Amino acid sequence: MNSKFKKALTYALRLLSRRDYTEKEILFKIKQRFPEVNSEEVIKHLKENGYLSDYRVGFNYAISKMEKGWGKRKIRFHMVQKGITEEIADRILMEIEFDYSFIKKTLRKRFGDNLHTKREKVTRFLQQRGFSYTEIHNLISGKI
Repeated sequence: MNSKFKKALTYALRLLSRRDYTEKEILFKIKQRFPEVNSEEVIKHLKENGYLSDYRVGFNYAISKMEKGWGKRKIRFHMVQKGITEEIADRILMEIEFDYSFIKKTLRKRFGDNLHTKREKVTRFLQQRGFSYTEIHNLISGKI
């Protein structure tokens, strides 16, 4: 290993010690700081040693956003924007047991207990949060 590769690797490890990054994010940062280094080799080294995992980043991201009251559509969209592949994003959302208690609490706080009277406002609110029509219908009717 040459010294520039070591510096790029050390830089990447320092970034990853603070928080998880996707491959796309780390690749961008390495290319920006060390344009002369083969950044693909650094990524390969990080993945082989378990420091970099899009699945782990996506899973943690999905859980944190679910707890904020986001729907599956919005979570998936933002994961893809971060650089997580659609296949990984879909797999993560299939594996997670989606917990609707967070959004129910938000709905109760924002709209009260009777959601039927404010159906249009609740529907718009939930659509903006990335919930499907079926999920919205089930939340309003109390099936979920």
